[in-house]
Amino acid sequence: MMLTVSGLTICFPVPGGVITPVRDFSLAMKRGEILGLTGPSGCGKTVFCTSLLGMVEPPGYIKSGSIRYVPSETERAKEKGSGHLDLTSLDEKKWRHIRGKEISMIFQNPFQALNHSRTIGAQFIEAVAAHGPATSRRERTETARSMLAGAMLKDPHRIMQRYPFELSGGMCQRVMIALALAHKPALLIADEPTTALDKKNEEQIVRLFCRIREIYHTGIIFVSHDENVIAAIADRRISMNRRPIY
Repeated sequence: MMLTVSGLTICFPVPGGVITPVRDFSLAMKRGEILGLTGPSGCGKTVFCTSLLGMVEPPGYIKSGSIRYVPSETERAKEKGSGHLDLTSLDEKKWRHIRGKEISMIFQNPFQALNHSRTIGAQFIEAVAAHGPATSRRERTETARSMLAGAMLKDPHRIMQRYPFELSGGMCQRVMIALALAHKPALLIADEPTTALDKKNEEQIVRLFCRIREIYHTGIIFVSHDENVIAAIADRRISMNRRPIY
């Protein structure tokens, strides 16, 4: 298994007590699998996803459980043959080698996730440079154009010159997908990527994720409350149907 989560419990201290949005949650997924994660609003889906990137918002913390991840072949070689990583025990230095490169996430609202004061091209070139080998700006620009084209965006050169507020919701979502794929991660987490889209854009995004799996053999955790979308894209589904415990 590429990812094995066992008995994960995540807590948030609040005045007068503790909220537990994720309680004793477990799952396992293979490399290249599309796993549908469903459940009602407030059941802890997004909190769980952020825990896979070491990004549980303070003062939240992982109380118990384990998140075991088997790195890709390249990263495994760097780890000198180690079989897996326990993501609950990594420090920030080690996370910098995992987050965005091995595991990447597409957040629910692309308008909030993108920086509206910078062009798409500037944000993309920065993302490409973050984990990749030293390359020229021209090479990073070409990589950005290629990834945007791969995300089914027409005229990538024009898109790179635009600011996020100049793009439609569907286009911003494709930009976010392209950014998340900049370093071809082994595991991609998509948090409600079709929620704010119309039916036509929703179908295009679903086809794009299927294409990503086919081309890169990427494992995808696809989060949605829409059972029809999950049925169209996922190999299997897991439900988080518990409400937070106070």
